[in-house]
Amino acid sequence: MWFQDTRHFLCPYIFLCTISHAALSLSASSPLPKKQVIVTGAAGKTGKLVFSLLKKDERYYPLGLVRTEKSGKKLIKEVENCGLENIWVCDVTTLDPQGQNGIPNGVNDAVAMIICTSAKPMVRKRSLVKAFLQMPLNAVRGKKAFDFRSLEFYYKKGQHPEMVDYKGQITQIDLAKKLGIPYVILVR
Repeated sequence: MWFQDTRHFLCPYIFLCTISHAALSLSASSPLPKKQVIVTGAAGKTGKLVFSLLKKDERYYPLGLVRTEKSGKKLIKEVENCGLENIWVCDVTTLDPQGQNGIPNGVNDAVAMIICTSAKPMVRKRSLVKAFLQMPLNAVRGKKAFDFRSLEFYYKKGQHPEMVDYKGQITQIDLAKKLGIPYVILVR
């Protein structure tokens, strides 16, 4: 296998870079095949940054895993040279690594999986309105105008940290094992 004779190190951008002894001995005229990297949570802030950096690098062919078609379309618009072939719509909380449910063709060639998924809390609108209405009273009382501690948060149905950060990441790691992906990088 190609990765047995390879030196590995981490780049400052948190994603994996590899230098192969065989690749160094090849002439500059022969193009190397692009290494496929799966980026889960590619529609999020960190995932989008990692995905776009990999997309700009000629050595990698990134495949972005997103939860909804809407976030996939948004990612295609925001990252240049990104098309449908780079997007995989799948919910990590319902992914079945034991069966073929939701696993696209051609992912077996991936050399790394970068996990950027995380549960995202939402602000309750009622608590936000209440905090804005309290601003004049807080200013008169000599307190900070906006009280961030009065805000209330919630998670969307099925997107609690236990489902996404725990079970979802276990499922993604199991998928990487099944596909034979040698490197799994968890970004927190």
